Amino acid sequence: MANHPGFGILLTRLMNRRRTDVAWLASAAGIPETELRAVVSGTPPLASQLDALAPALGFHVADLYVIADVPVPAALAPREPAAGAAIVELVQIMLALPTDQRAYVHQLIDQLSLDDGERPPSPPPLVYDQHEAGSGAILANLLCLNRNLRSPTAAAKILALLTEGRVYLAASTISGIGRGRVALTADRVAGFATILGIPGGDLAAITAVELRETSGPDDPPAAEMARLLWSCRRLTTDQVECLRDEADSMLVAVPDDAPGADWNRVRHHHGRWWGAPRH
Repeated sequence: MANHPGFGILLTRLMNRRRTDVAWLASAAGIPETELRAVVSGTPPLASQLDALAPALGFHVADLYVIADVPVPAALAPREPAAGAAIVELVQIMLALPTDQRAYVHQLIDQLSLDDGERPPSPPPLVYDQHEAGSGAILANLLCLNRNLRSPTAAAKILALLTEGRVYLAASTISGIGRGRVALTADRVAGFATILGIPGGDLAAITAVELRETSGPDDPPAAEMARLLWSCRRLTTDQVECLRDEADSMLVAVPDDAPGADWNRVRHHHGRWWGAPRH
């Protein structure tokens, strides 16, 4: 097992990747340089320091908490981290819909109300032990818990969907990665980067896994779905299910003689495919 190397080392790797130094990052984050040097040297980061460092590094604040192996504050945690099945179905439908209909669903998400006073009790913020399992646990916690998928099965399905099957892992493999029992490879790290919406180079620095230089082109639909996953963190399971049903209502019956290349097929029901035209 690879232990968590410590936030100071991870921060140094990120700075080296960006060709920056402590003085620059301290200035960008508004943190006294002496404080940041102490963190780089191994002093555990304070919540206020993580809050300031996240935008300077281009990370979601909650993600930086996970990377630092610090419990995510309740106010930043997913609202109801058990909506994985509904989120998988929503993403599958959204990938099939045309741009205007996807935009409408995004608008619905933005309009959904959120009453912080009704936030249900949440489980402990870290599922996998990063101190024991290191980088694999970091990635599994970022995906399974910090994207309210919770289930390794849901995480595996999302990974396959957003990489178009290039990274197809069993739920047990996701769990094994989180426990440090399954090795991280370049393909797996690149796949996690796609669904987390984190640059592959940053995840490569954090995990110390070298990615292939000939990485594939940016995938706009996958990047959009990564943003969708993040947006769904603020929703309840019931709200995600309502969004899924709304998106599902936009699907139409695929003509029996329709060429396969002209349609995105989503589900087969009573002998008929339902989906959306590609153009």
